[in-house]
Amino acid sequence: MSRILILNRYRLQSAAFHRWVSAEHDLFLLNCATRAVDRHPEAAAIRARYRDIAEFDDYPTNPAVAETARNWIRRYGIDIIIALSEYDVLRAAELRDEFGLVGQGVASATAYRDKLTMKRLLDQAGLPIVPYRSLEHPGDLERFAADTGYPILVKPRTGTGSRGIRRIENGPAAAAFEKEHGPGIADHLAESFRRHELLHCDGVFVAGRAMFSEVWSWSTTVLDVVAGPVPTMAITLDRDDTRRETVVRLTEETLRVLPTPVVTAFHIEFFDIGGEIVVNEAASRIGGGRIQPTLRRLHGVDLVELTARHQTGSSPASLTPRQAAPAGGFLIAYDHGDVRGMAPAECPVPGISHYETNLPCSSGTASDVASSAYLVSGVALGKDRPQTAERLLAMYQWFLESVALTG
Repeated sequence: MSRILILNRYRLQSAAFHRWVSAEHDLFLLNCATRAVDRHPEAAAIRARYRDIAEFDDYPTNPAVAETARNWIRRYGIDIIIALSEYDVLRAAELRDEFGLVGQGVASATAYRDKLTMKRLLDQAGLPIVPYRSLEHPGDLERFAADTGYPILVKPRTGTGSRGIRRIENGPAAAAFEKEHGPGIADHLAESFRRHELLHCDGVFVAGRAMFSEVWSWSTTVLDVVAGPVPTMAITLDRDDTRRETVVRLTEETLRVLPTPVVTAFHIEFFDIGGEIVVNEAASRIGGGRIQPTLRRLHGVDLVELTARHQTGSSPASLTPRQAAPAGGFLIAYDHGDVRGMAPAECPVPGISHYETNLPCSSGTASDVASSAYLVSGVALGKDRPQTAERLLAMYQWFLESVALTG
């Protein structure tokens, strides 16, 4: 029997640890208050399954989460920490190192979070990556551009998503960026910019190999999303797309090169630059967007469940992926503040599931969406990539036409 502490920011409807983890283990839950246990239809069963539960406002940044975890580790003799969201990876790693627990420690978590550390490790191992440079002194950006040419990208070393990314077009812009950031320039790195197709691979890695993986192509890049209110789609590659094999191979090589824990979920981004596939960034966690609901619809696989079962030895072999359709994908339109009104509560477009919006619904209720940045999102399955894309775009057009505008 193990005593398992779960740090959870997910909705409990899609993070049913109380059903996934073998009954022989004792469970303890530190939960995001906006995902409160009492909102769940199985609230009584959840409370009966956990030996202790604490819920927190401002969960991502609240120091009481880690302090409560420390108290519980000492009081209950915790053996295992499960932490799968972006906000919990480093917090859990620090706790494991502090108390000598198995699993991902700070060195591993840092290698996945610090883009410069990550790229150095991948570069030293000979994996194909975008040319990059650390930034330490005035003029570093221009010296880098002299080798690679403009434009170049500047990224925060520990940033997430597309936050803080800047495209530098010329020497004056480079000098202005360095003046703006001063000594803080060292918290950034520079990358060569090339037009590309964004690919990513998501799955679960166990003891040196990907136990499950899926490969996707995005319709946009992160810069497209930052620049304007464009919808973005991610759709799985066709089964006969030869890039699948290359991406999965590079995924496993990346995970073996980095200091990866024995069990981890992963989200790895790649650039297809004129037929050459290079590694961009890797994360030892569940990917965002609508990756999870798409995989549940397409394969019947939940990455949170699969990772938790492998971490706790709770019958992971019982989860057998299936192929419900040849292709699956999701569309997300980000909220840039120019659409306001009442949205329909349900989506009638054929082939669409998991429709969500942050606008108030005509029923008078509001969707519980993971990020306030989403204006609308939906998942679709199709006979191929074109049909899947057609359904997702039809949903988006229907949404815009159906919103009863206010103000």
